[in-house]
Amino acid sequence: MKVRKSKPEDAKAIVFNSLEPLDIELRIKLKFDDITKFWFYNEYIKAYLLDDPLLQPFIQKVKETSMMARKHRLKKNRQLLEKEKDIINKFGLDPNDIEDIFDLIESED
Repeated sequence: MKVRKSKPEDAKAIVFNSLEPLDIELRIKLKFDDITKFWFYNEYIKAYLLDDPLLQPFIQKVKETSMMARKHRLKKNRQLLEKEKDIINKFGLDPNDIEDIFDLIESED
């Protein structure tokens, strides 16, 4: 039997409310996939923070369906992402150069 690593000493608990049926289904699916909740949440959070391109379509869908999302903010974010892609394609800039450019663009608004 495989022994799982315990959580690191510097692990911090992140607590949020969820519906009971979702929690149960998540625990079952994670058990089936042999993934701990600790590993699942940390990898998901890292992918979100690093703007993982595989996660972005899902995040965009969540933003669009969220009652908390403001339509004008979503539109502006979408426009900025499109500008970013255009700049990358036109000039082949690295991410640091692009970040500097968008900082300049945002400061003009």
